[in-house]
Formats: sequence, C-alpha cells, structure tokens
Amino acid sequence: MVTITVDIDDQVKEHFNNFIEKHGIDVDPSDLAQAKEEIAQIRATNADGYILDQVHNLEAMMSMVEDKVWKIKKINMEKINATIKYFVDDDDVIPDNIPGIGYLDDCIIIDSTMDDVYEELAEFQDFCRTRMVYAQNEDFDFEDWGKIKNQEATSRVRNRMLKRSRRR
Repeated sequence: MVTITVDIDDQVKEHFNNFIEKHGIDVDPSDLAQAKEEIAQIRATNADGYILDQVHNLEAMMSMVEDKVWKIKKINMEKINATIKYFVDDDDVIPDNIPGIGYLDDCIIIDSTMDDVYEELAEFQDFCRTRMVYAQNEDFDFEDWGKIKNQEATSRVRNRMLKRSRRR
C-alpha cells in the first residue's frame, strides 16, 4: 500500500481563499453542466471512497443551487460557487489527469466547503424530504414548510405526553 502525505501550506491556502473571493455568488449554468459531466466520468472510472463521497457532497450542494425555491445564504453561495468553479477549472493545484491523486485538491475544497455549509445543506435536505411528502407535485414554499414543521413538533410533544400518561 502506498501512503501519500499532502501538506497544505499558506501559499495553497491563499490560492484557495483568493479563488473563493474572486468568483462571487453567480453560478454559471455551464459550470454546473460541466461539473455534472465530470462527476459522471469520475463515477464511471474511480473507485476511491473518499473521492466518491466528496463527489456526492458536491452533487448535494449543486442540487441546493439549482432548487427554484431554496434561497442559499450569501456566504454559503460564494463558497459553493467557488467550489464548483474550482472543480471544473483546469488550473488546479494538482492537475485532474494525474491518476490516483488528480482530484485530491478538488476533494479537499469540497470537504472544506461542506464543513462550512453543512447546517444549511441539512436544512435543505429536510425541506426537500418534506416537500416530497407533503407537496405531491404542487407548489411548496418556506411558509408551507414552516407550518408543517410546527405541526410535526406539536404532534411529537402530544405523542410524548400520551406515552408518559400511559406509563402511570
């Protein structure tokens, strides 16, 4: 087994931070399309668990970007946009065509972005599950989601009270 150690120095960190600052919040649809193509290629040719996990995380972030209802926080949008752009950019720290490690820098960026956007992504996934169950192909917005969350919370409290009363 070959072990590879990667040291991320201040120069590399600065490169990543500049990349984020440079790209803003406007996601280019052609970047999304290119990212989807690269993801399909990675899935077809790569068996590395870490890379596949990070590609899955990128897809989750991209679905949040593409959702017509969800409004991503500006700070998270900047990071997600830069992550997508970095993923499709040919000017990587590690060129993607190097077997075994070509996507390592992309995955580090994706992983770092996931740390920053995890809470919002979890909320988005909850929103999507709720929309799928309750909307049934009808319009569904934040107000609908809020009502359902309140109803479910009330129902949970009522069920707990009922369980406690049965124990007595």
